[in-house]
Amino acid sequence: MRIAIIDCGSNTFNLLIAEADRAGWKAIFRNKLPVRLGTGGYEGGRILDARFIRGLDALLTFRHTMDNYGVQKVYAYATSAIRDAENGPEFVHRARHLAAIEVDVIDGDREAELIFGGVSLAWPMEDQPLLVMDIGGGSTELIIGHAGGILWKRSYQLGVSRLHDQIKPGERMDHEAVNALYRILDAQMGDLREAIRTYGCQTLVGSSGSFDTLLDLFRHAAEDVDTSQKPGLCNDIPLSAFPAIHAWLMGSTTDERLRHPAIPAVRAELMPISSLLVRYILELGEFRKLAQCQYALKEGAMEELWASHDWSSEEVTGERPEDFLEG
Repeated sequence: MRIAIIDCGSNTFNLLIAEADRAGWKAIFRNKLPVRLGTGGYEGGRILDARFIRGLDALLTFRHTMDNYGVQKVYAYATSAIRDAENGPEFVHRARHLAAIEVDVIDGDREAELIFGGVSLAWPMEDQPLLVMDIGGGSTELIIGHAGGILWKRSYQLGVSRLHDQIKPGERMDHEAVNALYRILDAQMGDLREAIRTYGCQTLVGSSGSFDTLLDLFRHAAEDVDTSQKPGLCNDIPLSAFPAIHAWLMGSTTDERLRHPAIPAVRAELMPISSLLVRYILELGEFRKLAQCQYALKEGAMEELWASHDWSSEEVTGERPEDFLEG
């Protein structure tokens, strides 16, 4: 069976297509499109028209891909930008009628559960609790868990696009912008500080997104890393290397970040805020390890759907992708 998962994130729309049977599932196609759906609309509580159209265009692109791959079931999840917007229901309606995609608008707790489920597939979970962090455009999810499951979770309205709209930094993040950001974080994250202390987290694992870019920045600068080799599903970002990465991001201009080979254009403007968020979290506890994980919400959703499906019933085998591409 061919199954597609779509993560309609506030910054990026992600597509995962997998081949699934009773033995398990395997990804056969992935794609991500920069949408920045919530940009400019957080204060007004509305998705701007240009972003609205861009989001629908991304879903139509995914629909074309899914049809080519003979996808039989599609599951789409919408997060902060859509769930918080006045015209979020209209976006869901248009997605259904224009792209034949039924979008499920999930709350922050559900988002956190799926993220942890995705990371758990790739990260070797043990008895010692770790902190999982997913930096989004509209919200940031933080989850504490171990091999036994989730111990604590929280979704904060502290996504990088939302924070950027609030503090309105200049070309470089000056002290005034940093102090404004820290005041916002201090006002909202008191419970996280207590949770980290309660559970004794010493490992921070970031799921995809901004952490992919932090890893790429480390790999680009490290002399002993072979960048011709693709990183694995989970990768260390040495704590000793993070201060230099953070300092460069804070001192760079948007144009300098756009020219950097390790920074995707969609993340160039927002990476200083992402880095500040990571530094803030690291300062809340006594962390000994910082890592990046390729898996996130879409993999967690795929695993959950596979595990809950009744595979004892007769399944219809999907067409091969080449059958569609040749036709």
